[in-house]
Amino acid sequence: MMPLDLSGAASELDPSVRAEPPLVFMFPGQSSRYPGMLDRLVELHRPNADLLAWASDLLGRDLGAQYHADAGENAFARNVDVQVGVFLANHMFMATLDAAGIEAELSLGLSLGEWNHLVHIGAVSFADGLRAVDHRGRCYDEGPRGWMAAIQPISDEDLAAVVSSAAKLGVLEVVNLNSPQQHVVAGERAAVEAAVEHAEDEFYAQPQIIERNVPMHSSLFRVVGERFREHLEQLEFAAPRLPYLPNRLGELLDNPSRAQLIDLLSTHVHEPVLWRRSLDHIVAQHPDAVFVEVGPMSVLHNLMHRKWLRNRKFRTDSREQLADHFASVVAKLGVDERKGPRACTPS
Repeated sequence: MMPLDLSGAASELDPSVRAEPPLVFMFPGQSSRYPGMLDRLVELHRPNADLLAWASDLLGRDLGAQYHADAGENAFARNVDVQVGVFLANHMFMATLDAAGIEAELSLGLSLGEWNHLVHIGAVSFADGLRAVDHRGRCYDEGPRGWMAAIQPISDEDLAAVVSSAAKLGVLEVVNLNSPQQHVVAGERAAVEAAVEHAEDEFYAQPQIIERNVPMHSSLFRVVGERFREHLEQLEFAAPRLPYLPNRLGELLDNPSRAQLIDLLSTHVHEPVLWRRSLDHIVAQHPDAVFVEVGPMSVLHNLMHRKWLRNRKFRTDSREQLADHFASVVAKLGVDERKGPRACTPS
């Protein structure tokens, strides 16, 4: 794959023109990963190699070697490896967009992606965000065991029936409300397995086990959230330059206090992710908002089916011809056919 040539990408745009509708970055979570994704991002934008080397020095391990394509799925053997890898990939995609002069007026992140959102809005530095994600992953690895499953298509009412039945076998909770038809449940293995079977047999859903170790966002992880709070208490936060949209609330906060940030980020570990509500909230305020998934794969892009939201949407990743795809997305984001050039300023 040839490196993406971003020279002059922003110079063709008029920074004096502020475009409407707003651009919204969406940062994906832990499921958005695959072997070799960081290698491809270095090929796409060479400065990402410097970022990867710097991150390796910060964490004290060779991340380039760890996430090399040859490592395969072993690169994600621990949850801390998953979290650091996805956080870095999301940030590299954002850095590559930034080099092309593409900036967003709003952002949000799903689960782990909320930490990329915090970096984007200026609430935490990239270095502190990386350290926090590394610590967060270690806390997850030491937490209670459990499973998670995505279930779709299924209505809220049918999902409630599934959970009520399966919860007789152990802890089971709806932990991600991602779209009108897609949800994630988490809890003890037996209960998750029962929920998968019930959803498939009774409601013709297509469930998929997405995690066999950590029951994220469930009450089982309360002890993990409490432990992670200790790290958050030591973290340096800044006043964000853009609104904060926490998974816990699903609505924009213009001026969150330090106490709010700590509380929302610690309870985020063991409380549901309100992704559907978050997108509905943005669209209610900005009906013509343009959404861009900034990270590996296209999970968030695909969740936004047209029966729910009809907004324009883009994905930055492509499993084939990444450079060509990315350049095409930059061109489409850089110039809005109705409004003219977007207000994009290179950093």
